[in-house]
Amino acid sequence: MAMRKNLLPSFAREPRPLNLSALSILVIDDQPFFRVLLTEVLRTLGVGTVTVATDGEDGYAAFHDIRPDIVVTDWMMPKLNGIELTRRIRGLSDEALQKVPVILVTAKSERSQIESARSAGIDEFILKPISAKGICDRLREVVEKPRAFVTFDAYTGPCRRRRVDPNFSGPYRRFNDPIEINDADEVLLAQGLRSVFVAALARVSELNKGLQQSNANIRPIHEAVLEMQAIAEDISNTHLARVCQFLSGYVVAMYRSSKPAPDLIQTHLKALDLILRTPLSQIKSRDEIVAGLERMMKRPDAA
Repeated sequence: MAMRKNLLPSFAREPRPLNLSALSILVIDDQPFFRVLLTEVLRTLGVGTVTVATDGEDGYAAFHDIRPDIVVTDWMMPKLNGIELTRRIRGLSDEALQKVPVILVTAKSERSQIESARSAGIDEFILKPISAKGICDRLREVVEKPRAFVTFDAYTGPCRRRRVDPNFSGPYRRFNDPIEINDADEVLLAQGLRSVFVAALARVSELNKGLQQSNANIRPIHEAVLEMQAIAEDISNTHLARVCQFLSGYVVAMYRSSKPAPDLIQTHLKALDLILRTPLSQIKSRDEIVAGLERMMKRPDAA
């Protein structure tokens, strides 16, 4: 009778105290919104170095260049998804790179999907919607309590068993990844989203500068405005959301009439910037900004 091989670590992953400022993290995501959100949350948490890649192929190249402490990657991406990327990493001959922890960002939560990701060598999961506490907990897991790294039959990666004992042949570790949110987490997430909003606002402003006697650039402006509106709603900023709603409707009207009006778009952008600079406690001032914009847009010469 053939003897069962022991699941002995090919090399150890040493636990260490979590020092966010000393970490180098590679973020890989093809979606601009989530890529910027992840980056801003990590920086808000105090992560020392955050490098960004826009797809799996770009991320794999960056991985070799910067040799990060941790990889945070989206699952669904063109060219090279997060699962295939992880398989490539686990197949490297460079043991230091091969054992780098990989955290997968995903909306998938079915057991079969999680098992598939585990079989590729994923360490931990961040389930969407993203939370700052969820991110911090996953970082703590791979730094302070790293799984032993094993090579067994066709699998190379972190031990997938519930217990760390290499001879344990029982069930895989638990597959759930609960989303825990508290007040401090909401504040951190709001800060990250606010940064994303500011970046989107700057992008609309740049697009607007190139808007002349053609509606060719109106569509990307509208898409960016809708992104800002979604962020404003996520952080429950009704004043920002209201102005974005005004601007979205106005851009659609411009597109239909083929009469671009960069000056009026800029007026909306100035209102958004002013709201951002007005403290949340000054509700009346924010109300007046929105009301003033609404009155101006109702004037006949604003059509």
